[in-house]
Order: sequence, then structure tokens, then C-alpha cells
Amino acid sequence: MNRKNDKKTVSPVYAGRIIITSLGCAKNFVDTELAAASFLCSGFALTDDENEADIQFINTCAFLKAAREEASEHITTLKRWKQARRGRRIIVAGCFVEWADPAELAKYPYVDVWMRIDQVADAGKIALALSGEKSDTAECPARPAYIYSHETPRVQLTPPHYAYVKIADGCDNCCAYCMIPAIRGPLRSRTVKSVVEEVKNLIGNGVYEIILIAQDSGGFGRDRSGKPELAKLLKQLDKLPGDYVLRLMYLHPASVNNELLGVLKGMKHLVRCIEMPIQHIADNVLKRMGRKVFGKRTREVVKSIMDLGYAVRTTLMTGFPGETEEDFEELLAYVKDAGFARLGVFAYSKEPGTRAAGMPDQVPARTGKARAARLLKAQQEISLAHNQTLVGTEQEVLIDSVRGTEAVGRTLLDAPDIDNIVQVKSRKKLSPGERVMVRIDQAAEYELKATLIRKEQP
Repeated sequence: MNRKNDKKTVSPVYAGRIIITSLGCAKNFVDTELAAASFLCSGFALTDDENEADIQFINTCAFLKAAREEASEHITTLKRWKQARRGRRIIVAGCFVEWADPAELAKYPYVDVWMRIDQVADAGKIALALSGEKSDTAECPARPAYIYSHETPRVQLTPPHYAYVKIADGCDNCCAYCMIPAIRGPLRSRTVKSVVEEVKNLIGNGVYEIILIAQDSGGFGRDRSGKPELAKLLKQLDKLPGDYVLRLMYLHPASVNNELLGVLKGMKHLVRCIEMPIQHIADNVLKRMGRKVFGKRTREVVKSIMDLGYAVRTTLMTGFPGETEEDFEELLAYVKDAGFARLGVFAYSKEPGTRAAGMPDQVPARTGKARAARLLKAQQEISLAHNQTLVGTEQEVLIDSVRGTEAVGRTLLDAPDIDNIVQVKSRKKLSPGERVMVRIDQAAEYELKATLIRKEQP
């Protein structure tokens, strides 16, 4: 937990036990960590035992229909838990609450509090205020406006060796398919100083991997100064002393300029893999998406970053309204040619309230899914070919989890939870957070098997 050291704190009175569930992306997970700290500061204890819990807190996602269905299913399952013992309470927070209208929320009358995004740092106070009567959602701005700082209490719920740092929230890009601006609000960036202070504290606490995230990392600072400040932030972070690496995620290609490329070239601590969702490569589709960058510039940006020695991890969308077979074939050819290190694909989902939902030339869902499958098959072949070149080589691996004599880790090319894994065979006891040298023995599309050679000294 981050807290100011110059103030004396008074231990709060024990208030009960809370189970925390976090759905959705890493950006949402940071909000969950803020809520967890607020609960602890208010006297609550965290538990994973449903029988002893007094409150269940769910932080939800609503970006796609599938995410909303997951949130709804999870909320629904808690009805029986609440009825099993008098005094139990349910708090639902996050994007689902921002997305839903009163009629939607009325489907879950057993929920005690619908917590808005801007209330996350006050989660403990809200939980304390619960009584036998239903608590109404407190007044908040029509659109979320909150962003935490390095002074906001936060509990690190990831393994100790890596942590997410949200440098900004919200988005002003307003892509035609995306609900994020409506749900999360406009772009609002932290100050460079605040981010640097948080990262400094995390490094001081022994965190090795700092993962920088936002809805659009490249837009960092644009809401304050009118121009991106990501390059400035990275330069400051790279100067910090200590044994650590930085990982940059969610970089919009339209935000990449010569200043940023110049900084990337000289970075010492930045992992040589940048996550940059490009969504598509065909001009026709990019224009309809409202992506602010077309195929030629996207190719230039990807090549410029790769020429600096970075791998690129990307995300693509198939089946967007108006995507022709020719558009898709152009995208497929680009995937085969570009050599993305890692790649995720989503079939377009028609989301009510977005501009894309009202566009003509809607592509049948089955077509979008079939195209996504073809892209994934092509990427599987690329990934397998790359992984097979690693067989017999020595690689550094960061261990994420250990069960008995089996350890699971990843190379620094891979982000936690979403990318390739390395299963490490070892006679020595390994621990999460250790960096080890291994020999790669076997390769599959998204998994490597390896034998420990030695542990690396920090």
C-alpha cells in the first residue's frame, strides 16, 4: 500500500470482512487495488472465504457484451449468498455501473450499493455507511473525472514482483466502435511528478516490473498541455535508480512522433516489446473506425519501432461495418509480413450507443468471427516458427508462479496473464519474482518448456 510516511495513522475499528472480485482489464484492476486500500483503511479485512464474508465487492467491466454478461452473471450468483445470512451486503462498482441505465440496475434489487468510478477511493467510507437500508449512489459528475495520485492509498494485489501503474484514465479518441469515452469519461492524465513518485516507491518496495497502462498511453499529458508528454515521462522514469524494468502498453499509433521515437531509442529500462493496438491496416476500415491514422502511417510507425529493436504486440478487429473481403485480405497479408511478436484479435461487437452501431454495411457476426479465426491461425504459425528457433538456446525467464517442483514464468517479451508462458523444470526451489536462465527444450505456439541452468543475481 502506498501511504505518506510523515503522518501518524490511527488503527481503525474492525468493521467486517470483504471479498473482492475484479473483472476486466488491468486498468480496472488498479481501481480494485484502490478500493482494497480504502476498505483496509476503514477497518475492513479482506478474505476469500464466502462463509465468513460480510460484504462482496465486485468491480465490473462493460466494454463488450460478453463482459457485461459476465458481470451480470456474477452479480446474479450473489443473490443466494446474501440471502443465506442476515446482514450481508453487496457492492457493485466499475464500468457496468456507468454503462447501465436505472431500468437495468433495477434487475438486481438485492444489490446494496452501485458505486461509480469516481467513488473508488472512498469505497471504505461507503461500505461503513451501509446499514439495514439500501444505500443510494452518491452524487458524482455526469462523466467520470477522477484520477488517483501517488498519495492515494493503494494495495498491490498483483504478485510482489510486478505492478500496474495507471498514468491516465478516460479517452478522447472516440473511435466509432468504442464505448470507453462514454463509460470512463474524457482523458485525464496524472502529472509526470506523480507517476515518477509512484514508480520510485514501487521500486523501493522491491517491484521489478513496472507496467505503464492507460486507455491511450500515447495521449498522456495531452489534456493538460495540448501535446503528449509520454516522451518526457519515459525519460524521467528511465533515470530512476534501482533494479527494474518498464513495460509500455496501450500505445495508440497516432501518438507516435519523432520525439517519442528518439526517447525509445535511448531507453535503458524499457522492455523491448511495446503493446500498440492498431485495429486494422486497410484505409477504408481505419477511416470508418475514426482511428486518426491510416494504413501507410501505421506501417511506418510499426516499422520505426521495430527498427529500434523493439518487438510489437498488437490487437486487431475483424468484421467492422464495411470491411470487405479485400480489406480483410490486406490485413491478413500484413499480419503475415509484419512479424508481430504477439497478437490478439476481436471480432467486431455491435454496441448500442456507438457510431458504428448505426453504420450501413454491417458485416454478419459469423463472418467477423471466421476472419478472426483466420488471423489467429496465421499468428499461431508465426508464433510457433519463432518459438521453435528458441529451442536449444538460453533465455532469461521471470518466474510468476510455483507449484511444487513446477515453475511457470515468461520471457520479458511477454506481458503477465495475456502472453506466452515458459514451464521451467528445476531441481532447485524457485520463487515468484526470481529471474533465471533456462535452456529451451520444447516449443508450442504459445508455450515453451525449459530446464533451469542457473538463477540470476539481481
